[in-house]
Amino acid sequence: MAIEGTSEKRERRIRLGMVGGGSGAFIGAVHRIAARLDDHYELVAGALSSTPEKAESSGRELGLDPSRVYSDFKQMAIREAKLKDGIEAVAIVTP
Repeated sequence: MAIEGTSEKRERRIRLGMVGGGSGAFIGAVHRIAARLDDHYELVAGALSSTPEKAESSGRELGLDPSRVYSDFKQMAIREAKLKDGIEAVAIVTP
C-alpha cells in the first residue's frame, strides 16, 4: 500500500461489518482505524459484543444505523445478506 496520493478513482468504499471490537476493546479501535487508512472500507454494521445491550451501546457510540447493530454474528450475516446495500466484508475482532 502506497502512502502517497493517487489519481486512481474509486466509485465507492467496501461495506464492512465487524464482529467484536465494541466499547472498551482497544483492538476494535485499531481495526477500525486500519480499515480506513487506505479509504477502501466503510463500517456500516456490527455484532460488536456478546451481550445485546453492549452491542447496541457500541453501535450508538460508533454512529451506526441502529437497525444494523446485531446481537450476534449469525443474525448479522442473515440480515445483511438480504439487504441491497449489505456488508461485503467482515472484520473479526476477538481475543
